[in-house]
Amino acid sequence: MQYPTNILDAQFAIELLAFFDENPANKILSFVGFDLLTFDGITDEAASVVAQSGLDPLYLDSLRFLSPEAARRLARFKGGFLSLCGLEEMSPEVAAAIAEYRGSVLSLSGLTDLTPNVAAELSAFPGLLVLNGITAISVATALGLCGHRGDLILDGLLHLPVEVAEALSQHEGKSISMESLRFMSDGAAKALAGYRGKLELAVEGE
Repeated sequence: MQYPTNILDAQFAIELLAFFDENPANKILSFVGFDLLTFDGITDEAASVVAQSGLDPLYLDSLRFLSPEAARRLARFKGGFLSLCGLEEMSPEVAAAIAEYRGSVLSLSGLTDLTPNVAAELSAFPGLLVLNGITAISVATALGLCGHRGDLILDGLLHLPVEVAEALSQHEGKSISMESLRFMSDGAAKALAGYRGKLELAVEGE
């Protein structure tokens, strides 16, 4: 089969799923296939087909852009793990739509920058939110994440200023993981001591 750059329509998505289903190992090849076939975009109609595919986990890590409507339709995916790590930036509209997903894990580790508005919208997702592409965040962005009530993974975060630590300590979720810190001051450690959830920290050299 020759695959176009984009999943152009619902019929193509249906044919692609059928192609994978013909393989005895379809439960593995299906989600790996979607990860490796380098689709950089998906139409709204095709997003509905993929969301209803029954594949779980669903890796769509080749997608580079997503419309708010396609994000809304992907959010209807009934499986437990949705990965969209190819998205390097996200608008508040897309963030609000994908945050409607009600599975266990939403992985967005391709994002390298997080605005306060996007952070606030993503905080509506109630499960495990993975943002490992973020190496530094502002106080406003940290405050935007505070309303998140699930587990938060920021394992790409390198620096933790005291003010950011104070903001993250207000996170309403179950846990925060930051396992790539290069340095943490006594002030930041003291601020995090007030966090009511579980902390998983790793500081370089300590």
